[in-house]
Order: sequence, then C-alpha cells, then structure tokens
Amino acid sequence: MPEVAAPFEAEIVRDLPDDLLGLIGQVVVGYTRVEHGLLSLTSLLLQLNKAESRIVLLRQMPAHERLDMVLDLFAIKGIELKTDAERLRDDLAKATSGRNNVAHGIWLRHPASGQLYLRLTRSDWPKDMTLGNKIKRTVFPQSIEYGVDDCRKTLALIDRALVGVDALGAEIDSALSEYPGRFRPPAPLVSRLGVRKKVLGGDA
Repeated sequence: MPEVAAPFEAEIVRDLPDDLLGLIGQVVVGYTRVEHGLLSLTSLLLQLNKAESRIVLLRQMPAHERLDMVLDLFAIKGIELKTDAERLRDDLAKATSGRNNVAHGIWLRHPASGQLYLRLTRSDWPKDMTLGNKIKRTVFPQSIEYGVDDCRKTLALIDRALVGVDALGAEIDSALSEYPGRFRPPAPLVSRLGVRKKVLGGDA
C-alpha cells in the first residue's frame, strides 16, 4: 500500500509559478478541443445542423461517456471501427480526471518543504490507499504532490486523445462516402434566431 504522508497544515496558494500556469492553460484549452471534437462526431453521425447540435448535445458529460455515445451511434449504423476505441476511452477518462483536478482543485503549499499540493474533493480515494474501504474526497479531501511534470502528463494524454478523436472523424468521412444511405441529410436551419411564435386565434 502506498505510504500516506502525515497530515499537515498548509496555506492556500493563489499565485502559481508561471510555467505551471501556462501548462494548466494548455490542459484546459486542449480538453475543450477534445470535447468539441466529440460533439462534432456526434453531430455528424446524427446529421444535425450546428444549431440543433448545440441545443441537443451541449450537456455536461465526461468526455469518455460522450465517446460511448459516439461508439453506440457507429454501432447502430453498422460501421466497424479501426480506431482503438478502448485505448481512446481510457485516455479520455484519465484526461478528464487530470483536467478536473487542475481546473477545480485547491492549491496548497507545504509549510516546511514549499512543495505544491493539489487538494482533490471529487470521487473517492484510491482503494489501495484505504485498505479497500470507500472514502469520499468530499468528506475527507486528498492532497497530492503536484507539479509541472504531472501537468505535462495530463497534457500528453489530451494530445493523444485528440489524435484518436481526429481518427474517428476520418472514419466518419469514409463512412459517409461508402454508406451514404445510412445517413440522413441534415435539416436546413429555418429560423436563425430560434424565436418561438405564438398563434393568436385562427386556424393553427
């Protein structure tokens, strides 16, 4: 079982080193690109126009769960994938966790060593650190050492996920060409403002 450091009182850090801040920005922007790519895949498979896509699909959902939706849509259209979907899903799950950690975590500094820590309050502690017991981080937060190298690992996962998402996009392009009958044409955007009109009397 991994060694758990003794509890210590730490100050909340508001000013992070510039190199770490730059990497955090790349993680957040990169993950947004992944989410947009997955949204576009779903839109293409359903042949939604952009407005329909934003209305129907812009819901909070982890990237790996959105991938599951994409894979289901491929499956019902009878399209076999060459992309390693299992690896992509694993990358997306880890990238989502890494992105959430830096985007929502509280930064702390060890009073003696000056080491930066990231306080996590989402999901549960790893069971190999809790003798198999379920300990919620919302109840008992976990603080982990975190630095530039950790952020680079998350960024590498996001970059690899982007390659996988792009590969799925290429497979959709191929399927659209090979099996056009399995896709309905996108509906035209009639009302660009989306104004809801009320019928005031008369025949509707």
